[in-house]
Amino acid sequence: MKTFTRSRISMLYVILIVVLLAFVSVSNYMASRNMERENNAIVNQAIPILTTANSLLTSLINQETGLRGYQLGGGNEQFLEPYTTGREQVAMDLSTLSSYDKKYPTLQLIIDTQAIPAITNLQKYYDTTLELFRAGKIEEAKARVTGGKTLMDRYRVIHTSIEKNIGQITSSASEASQQAGQTSRLITIVGFLIALLAGAMSIIISLRSYQAEKELRKSEETYRYMAESLESQNEEIIAQQEEQQITLAKLSERERDLELISSYQEKLTGYVKLTDFLKHTLPALLNSLAQDAALVVLEDRSENGASSYEVIHSIGYPKGHIQASRSELFGPARRVFEEGVSITHTRDVTGNEQGVHNGMTRAIDHYIPLTDDKQEVIGFLLLTSYQCAHYQDDNQRLTKGLVRQFGLAFYAQVVNDEKLQQAESLALLNDQLTAEKLLLEGQHDLIQNILESAHEGMMMCDSEGMILFSNHRMNQYFGLHERIGQNLVSCSYEIGAKSPSFHGVAASIEALIDRSLSHLTQRFSFQQDEQLQHAELYATVVSEGTEQQGYLFVFRDRTEEERVDEMKNEFISIVSHELRTPLASVLGFIEILLHRDLPQEKQKRYMETIYNEAQRLSNLINDFLDLQRMESGRQSYNFAPIHLQSLVTEIAEQWQDKQLHQIVIHQQEPELWVRADVDRIRQVFDNLISNAIKYSPAADHIDIHVLAHDGKATIAIQDYGLGIPPEANEHMFSKFFRVDNSDRRQIGGTGLGLAIVKEIVEGHGGHISYTSEMGHGTTFRIELDQYEISGLDGKIVIFEDDDNLAKLIQVALNKLSLPSIQLRSAEEGMIALRRCEGEGPVLFIVDIHLEGEKTGWDFIADLYKHPLHAQTPVIVSTALDPPHDYHEKEIEKYLKKPFTMERLVQVAKRLLDNKSSLAYVFPAQDKETLSTTLERNGINVLKMQENQDMIEVDLIRPPSDK
Repeated sequence: MKTFTRSRISMLYVILIVVLLAFVSVSNYMASRNMERENNAIVNQAIPILTTANSLLTSLINQETGLRGYQLGGGNEQFLEPYTTGREQVAMDLSTLSSYDKKYPTLQLIIDTQAIPAITNLQKYYDTTLELFRAGKIEEAKARVTGGKTLMDRYRVIHTSIEKNIGQITSSASEASQQAGQTSRLITIVGFLIALLAGAMSIIISLRSYQAEKELRKSEETYRYMAESLESQNEEIIAQQEEQQITLAKLSERERDLELISSYQEKLTGYVKLTDFLKHTLPALLNSLAQDAALVVLEDRSENGASSYEVIHSIGYPKGHIQASRSELFGPARRVFEEGVSITHTRDVTGNEQGVHNGMTRAIDHYIPLTDDKQEVIGFLLLTSYQCAHYQDDNQRLTKGLVRQFGLAFYAQVVNDEKLQQAESLALLNDQLTAEKLLLEGQHDLIQNILESAHEGMMMCDSEGMILFSNHRMNQYFGLHERIGQNLVSCSYEIGAKSPSFHGVAASIEALIDRSLSHLTQRFSFQQDEQLQHAELYATVVSEGTEQQGYLFVFRDRTEEERVDEMKNEFISIVSHELRTPLASVLGFIEILLHRDLPQEKQKRYMETIYNEAQRLSNLINDFLDLQRMESGRQSYNFAPIHLQSLVTEIAEQWQDKQLHQIVIHQQEPELWVRADVDRIRQVFDNLISNAIKYSPAADHIDIHVLAHDGKATIAIQDYGLGIPPEANEHMFSKFFRVDNSDRRQIGGTGLGLAIVKEIVEGHGGHISYTSEMGHGTTFRIELDQYEISGLDGKIVIFEDDDNLAKLIQVALNKLSLPSIQLRSAEEGMIALRRCEGEGPVLFIVDIHLEGEKTGWDFIADLYKHPLHAQTPVIVSTALDPPHDYHEKEIEKYLKKPFTMERLVQVAKRLLDNKSSLAYVFPAQDKETLSTTLERNGINVLKMQENQDMIEVDLIRPPSDK
């Protein structure tokens, strides 16, 4: 065994210590790595999963917010940006969550079976709602809001489940971290035990080394000397370390300054507006230069050469300390503009600049010029410091460099701001020009549409006769659209070659363009589609006396006027014939009666002839007047329910005695009602029956069929006479039209009957048609809406021909929880009341002026004669004053329009509640006078209550009534 020398023992001790330290370091490193790994598992897995789940919920909420913004913004697509962004983020979040599926199967199950279907339903709901908004189905989209809220609530429940699952994952990761901590403590304990073992070994080694201590003392002096040398070296190293720390502190300070400068330089670019540039740049400049306040002044030169100076931005100064604009500068500020150099000015601090503690006494202002690209001063930057009295040289150099950068960036921003303003001005000007262009185009299109929609043909040419424009009417007649740019005179002669009547027009056009005519107005005729057309052409000079002189030609179709003239002439001929014939008979027979003595029998026969001819003349004049009144819209109808079979039977019986034809009525319905004006419907049937008899001279009867189908009442009048030729179909209901046929020459008439019939039927909302076969007869059919008689049992009946007011009254009466019905005429109510045999109506609200011939008073009078329902309450609702002899009854109240619906409901409720009470209502008058009058008549008053327009009196019930 080798002898342990002191050097060997020391070496062994050092080695043990190094091994011990290495072991402890390794164990601590392993423990810390284990802890770090488990903590990273929490951070890198559980926390990102939770963040992604929350982002998914936020994205869905953003989509809903964007969709509601789109709805409230009136369809502005800009509000859909949150919706689009949220939709893209949802896809990204779902992709992120799917990356954890294999590691966390429970989370995968929730996402796949619950979250993804719920999100899909929400996405479909949002897409469908957006499509409805874009399609203009706003109400349908709003109706889906409840469904959207339900889907979102379902997803919130699923989101809560995801958060719980993530919490479980986090708890598992936390338990793993605690387990790693226990492992780390175990490693540390093992290291501690090894350290104890190493200490024991060190003690043993120390004991062994003591034995060798004597041998080592000899070399102790040598080691002491070496120790002193090492100590001096150690002191030198410490001094070097202190110097290095100072250098490091300076470097750290320099690094901080560089970071501030770098941050400042980053903020010098990237701004659109000058205000944003100053708002972000000046704070960074103050931080970099350790200054307290700054402002920027810019010179504004007007067109007349005068200058004003505006503080465009300031920071750090007390509020109200800075004047925003000045017309003149003085002192250092003035010198900056005149000399173009930086100026430092020291001043005393007063007012709010002294701070909340009044500790600021002196301030240093640095005026720094701001120049343009030509080095001309356009403004200055003022930096103020309240902390120090002077700057070091290096700080001044830094200030110059940073301010130089600020000046360059400021001028670039000023130029950019000017360009931006110019761009905005140009954009505004462009919008104005675009609007004016659209306006001009709209006016051009409007004028074009006006010219194209005009019933007259229009064409324009220049002073030389070159065609410039032709609307579709002119093209329709002469095809000038294909001849734009050609000479009008040449085109006119070409047209004249095909239509000889136009040759004179062509010559006149040539004379107008040659200026031998000052204006042109000419009528002519031409053939088109094998029909003769009548026209009038007139021309006027446009822009006379200017370089743009031209001619506007207007072509007016006179074919209809010629046809009307022909009809007028025919009408005069017919009227003269139809009027003269009966008039001649009347005059002739009267002349005979005046100048001859005739037997009594012959005089009577002549007088009957005169009467019949006068009646014929009266009917003819009445037809003229009726048709004129109908065509002018002045014909009024008194609509009322009509029992159709009874009316047809009555009219047929009147005709049975006057003609040889037998009128046969065929009825399939036991009862059929229509709403009509009985006099006008009678006029229709008389005309049709008269025609049927006149145009079937060889027949002995006509048939009338009364039918009902699909809510329509049909009356068909069929004759077995001459028939109507097909070519007369389109003119049958025209005025003064009569079929030209040799068989009809002896049949009189003006051609007004069918025109009157058509006007009356259409005035009733009905339809008239006919079918005919030559030689076999004609059938005319009239269709009218069928009228159903309303049931009144248990209802409030409202007599009102104003539909809007009737609906308002019905809505107000809903408070009484009783059904109501509207009737438009008194006749309807009378008929319905006669058929009412059950419970009957509970209340009548009657207007006085109604449709039909009868008034509300007529219905009330008829009601009081009814054996069962005469005591039904009535409210008279009218704008008229009550008649002089009118007095309210206990069951009848008078309300003058206008009245409030609350008042109506109040009166109706009182009438319904007080059918058997002893309460009476009197028109408004003096309460004392009324009370005295009642007591004088033996009526004891219990209570009197004065309302808005009446006095309500409660009476004391007589003893005999108890």
